Amino acid sequence: MRAGFQFHHLPALDDLRAIQGIRVSSGAIDVYLAEAPHLASAARFRVEDIEFGIAPPSLWYRNGTVDEVVYALVDLPPHGSPGAPSLARSRSLWLPGDDLLRNGGLG
Repeated sequence: MRAGFQFHHLPALDDLRAIQGIRVSSGAIDVYLAEAPHLASAARFRVEDIEFGIAPPSLWYRNGTVDEVVYALVDLPPHGSPGAPSLARSRSLWLPGDDLLRNGGLG
């Protein structure tokens, strides 16, 4: 929350299913989803690429444990600043284990 995220609890029929966080800042949307301590993901999208009903290409994507994903997301430079990912890539390029993509390379 200190990093500017708003969180939502996504309920399941019997309990909490997931926690989702969203932050809009500097022309980008950062999203976070945790379904279990070992199952989390986060991504950054440009606001201008968002269209209703169409998944936009990501600027950055990471999946892993909650700790790995949260630290990577919080350490991500603000959109538009030096070192921030800037090359949007297709969702089809989100390959688990590809360190270049998972760590925001190419951007």
